[in-house]
Amino acid sequence: MLRKLSTANLAAIALLFTIIAASTSLTDSTITRNAFYLAVLFATAAFAISKSWVISRDAALTSMAVFCIGLSQAVWLWRFPASGMLETHNEYLTSATRLLCGAVLIMMLGSLHHQISHKVKVFAKGLLIFGFFYTSSIGLYLHAQSPDMRLQINTVSTITAYIYMLQSLLTVYVIHKTSWRYKYVAITIVILLSLWVIFLTETRATLLSYPLFLLFFFCRRHHLTLKTILLSGLIVVVMATAASHLFSTATARLTDIINEISNYQKGNGDTSLGSRISMWKAGIHTMLQSPGGQSTDVRFANATQYIDSHEGGNPEALRNIAYHLHNDFIEAGSLQGIAGIIALLCFFSLVYLARRHMDTNAMLILLILPTILIGMVDTLFIDQRYVTNLTLMLVIYLTLQPTPPSPPLYQSKEKKV
Repeated sequence: MLRKLSTANLAAIALLFTIIAASTSLTDSTITRNAFYLAVLFATAAFAISKSWVISRDAALTSMAVFCIGLSQAVWLWRFPASGMLETHNEYLTSATRLLCGAVLIMMLGSLHHQISHKVKVFAKGLLIFGFFYTSSIGLYLHAQSPDMRLQINTVSTITAYIYMLQSLLTVYVIHKTSWRYKYVAITIVILLSLWVIFLTETRATLLSYPLFLLFFFCRRHHLTLKTILLSGLIVVVMATAASHLFSTATARLTDIINEISNYQKGNGDTSLGSRISMWKAGIHTMLQSPGGQSTDVRFANATQYIDSHEGGNPEALRNIAYHLHNDFIEAGSLQGIAGIIALLCFFSLVYLARRHMDTNAMLILLILPTILIGMVDTLFIDQRYVTNLTLMLVIYLTLQPTPPSPPLYQSKEKKV
C-alpha cells in the first residue's frame, strides 16, 4: 500500500481535490472547504516524499503573491483584535487562513505538475467541465424556484456572478486547449449558457466585462478571423435581442448606470453606484487619517461622519460601510493601511512576473485581469468564497500548462533511498 503512495499519485489526488473544490465553490461550501484542505494536505505530502525538491519559478512567484495578501490580513487581525464588528473579523480570519494555505498549495502542486500524468490531467479537465455545467444547472434550478428574484447561489448575487464568470472563463480555456473536432461549438454553448446565468444575477460589472475578457482572450490567441468576427457579431445581436425581451430587469439595470451617475451629480446618491462613490470617498478619507491602519470600529465611525458631513448622509452608503467599501484597494488601505495597498500591488506584480515563466497568457487574462477590474467596484479579497476560488484557479492554471516547466528556482539533490 505504501509503495503506491508515490509523488505522482499524491499529486494527482491533490489535483482532483483542487478541481472538486473549485467546481463546488458556489454550490456547496462544505465540500469546497474539505476538498481544499485535503488538496493542501496531499500536495504537501507529495512534495515532502519527492526524490528531489524542485520549486518552479512560476509557482514560487504566484505563491509569494498570495502569501503577501494573506500575511497582510493576518497581521491586521493580530494588531486589531475583534471588538464590535465580529462579521468583518470573521471574514478576514477565514480569508487570511485560506490565502495562507492556498499559498502552500500553489507552491507544492504548482511545482509538481510535470509529475502528473497526461491521463490524470485529461480526467481533471473533464471533471472541471462537468463542474461548470453542474453549477449552471443549479443556478437555473434556483431561478426556477424564485423567478422574480436576482439569482443567488448560496451567496449574494454579485459574488455569485463573479465566481461563476471565472468558472466559465476557465471552462472556455480548457475546452479551447483540447483537440475536439467540435470544440468551438462546445465553447459557444458554454458562452451562451454563461450569459444566461449572468443575466439572471443582474450584476452589471459582470454583464459588461465578461464579453470583453472573452474577446481579449481570443484576440490574443490570433483567432480573430472574418468568420469569428461575423459569428461573434451574430451572437451579440441574438443575445441583445433576447436580453431586451427575456431579461428586462437586467437590461434596465444596465441602462440605469447613466441615470445613477446623473442623479449623484445632482445630489441624489441613494443608488447602487451613487453609494459606491460615497463609500470610496469616505474610505479614502479614513485611509488618509490612519495610514498605518485602524480597527473596523474606528473606520466605521470616521466613514459615517464623513458621509453625514460631505455626502448628505447617503442612506445606501451608510447601510453598506459596516461590511466593506466596494473597492479592494480602498478596503485594504482603510483597514490595513499602506501595508494593505503594498500587499495588493505585490500580488498583481508577482503574478505578472510569474506569467513570464508560463506558456500561456490565460491566467493573466481570464483570472487576474477580471480580479483587478471587478476589484475596482467591489471588495473581493475579504470574501472567503472568492479568495478560495481564486487560489484554486491559480493552481489549476499552473497545473494544466501544456509545456514542461521553466527552469526551477530551486532544486535539491536527489534523496538517497
